[in-house]
Amino acid sequence: EISVLKDREKFRREFIGNISHELKNPIFNIQGYIYSLMHGANKDPKLSKQYLKRTSKNIDRIITIIEDLDTISELEVKDIKTDFKPFDLLELTEDVIELFDEKCKKKNITIFFREKYNGPMNVTGDINRIKQVLVNLIDNGIKYNFENSRIKISFFDMDKNYLVELIIE
Repeated sequence: EISVLKDREKFRREFIGNISHELKNPIFNIQGYIYSLMHGANKDPKLSKQYLKRTSKNIDRIITIIEDLDTISELEVKDIKTDFKPFDLLELTEDVIELFDEKCKKKNITIFFREKYNGPMNVTGDINRIKQVLVNLIDNGIKYNFENSRIKISFFDMDKNYLVELIIE
């Protein structure tokens, strides 16, 4: 039991370090854009708009991180009930991709599967929680990606589990 507590504490320290790193990047970016605008970049309207757009994206990133932290806190504090049922992971992923059709068209981003999967990929889990994870991953992939790019989704059969991988190209 002591080793379990030590492992949890190690995980918590690493997690906090990762969150700190994840927050520093957008904060430093925002700081740099504001500094540049205050020291002359605001005289160039095109550059000002570009810096403000980048600042807005970085603020969105911070908000996403904070929302994720809120969800994690909720999970730790509450005994959130999970609803484990069988479902098709491939079908769920296709449904989630469809939700982002318009957003992808605006940035000319293509989402595709690494290969043609012969479904179904039957799993048992909380479909709403898995959907939330997929939505967050794909949404972040679109938000923080360049125009005219691609998001490749792969599934790897890990015996009793599936590993889902998103690669931005």
